[in-house]
Amino acid sequence: MLCHIHIAGSVEAAREALLDRLDRETRQQLPADSLENSVALLSTGRFSPRLSLVIRGIEYRHNEFAEDTVLSTTVETAEDALAIASAHVTTLPSGHELAIALDLEPDPVFVAWFKPKAAKRRKTGSQAVTLVPRASPLGQQSSAVLKWFDALTDEALPDYDGTLVTAERASKTYSRAAKAVNTRRTYRSAVRSWCAWAAGHGLPALPARSEDVAAYLADLALQKKRPATVDLHRAALRYLHHIAQVPVPTSHALVSETVAGIRRTSTGSTSRQVKGLTWDLLGDVIEQIETTELVGIRDKAILLLGFAGALRRSEVAALCLENVALDDDGMRIRLDRSKGDRTSQGVEVAIPRGITGLCPVRAYEAWLRAARLNDAKGAVFRRVWLPSTSEPGGAPCPAFHGH
Repeated sequence: MLCHIHIAGSVEAAREALLDRLDRETRQQLPADSLENSVALLSTGRFSPRLSLVIRGIEYRHNEFAEDTVLSTTVETAEDALAIASAHVTTLPSGHELAIALDLEPDPVFVAWFKPKAAKRRKTGSQAVTLVPRASPLGQQSSAVLKWFDALTDEALPDYDGTLVTAERASKTYSRAAKAVNTRRTYRSAVRSWCAWAAGHGLPALPARSEDVAAYLADLALQKKRPATVDLHRAALRYLHHIAQVPVPTSHALVSETVAGIRRTSTGSTSRQVKGLTWDLLGDVIEQIETTELVGIRDKAILLLGFAGALRRSEVAALCLENVALDDDGMRIRLDRSKGDRTSQGVEVAIPRGITGLCPVRAYEAWLRAARLNDAKGAVFRRVWLPSTSEPGGAPCPAFHGH
């Protein structure tokens, strides 16, 4: 059912993402060392919480591109994903077929796209791997530029063989990995838009001319795109030309002045500040949580801990028991990975102990007691779904994912 699985980052992180979503039977069969041979297994697995299904914006006819489209956010299986995508797509382009993949970057999502039937591919185990073109497609059609950029920004590290060619290839892959996963994904979307626009006007996509880039950014502004969006597209085109090792047209004075004019004349140029959650509002939210149930105890701890430590959602989700230290004064949280930690050295967050019912330390300790995690290891906040295995009428225990 699945054509392939896509892992751009750590295989271990991808496996953990799957363990958090898969049904128990499929999770137990998931290989511990590799996911290469898991395509067939994941084709029949059930996901909960359910996954989103998107159709990626790719070229499906000559000079015609589809935008990224979310078809559903409640897809349980690959079979359901294919059925939903098939119902959405009434006709297929000649020589193509509808394919479903599982993208694990950074969260699991089903991806549907039009796959050429005659595409040349090689297989590793049961996972299909797209061959990545080596040379920059200078002067070629926009579709070739897009295909090269998509493949190159997701290229995996080569296996070590001691050769200079492999070392040079690895250095370029590492340099591209300096961009965050979400940044690379955003750049792909922007480059896709540029390629569609250039193809529609009969202009070269790579290398682009500065006057064409300025016109493209002006076109975005005329479509009422925000100045921040225009800046993002400019950055994506700068990156496209950088990895192609050709002169960058976005630094030309015409482009800079065009962007400056867009900012000055935009009626929506002032940033719209979203009202943040205050302590008083958080207290009102906490009061609505039923803390007689395990789910409520967990949710209260998540909200208070995240607010007090100014933690991002991803940081709360990745929090491990081994990285939290408790004492009489409060708690210290060690974040191994944080968006603000540019050098990946880790960050320590200290949260003092309070005396009210809104104390995040007390809420955290209450969660540990209720979930029986005092002597456990692994994730702090876990799904509450396993039936009680201890005493009749006892509260359900959190999923331990193998611990």
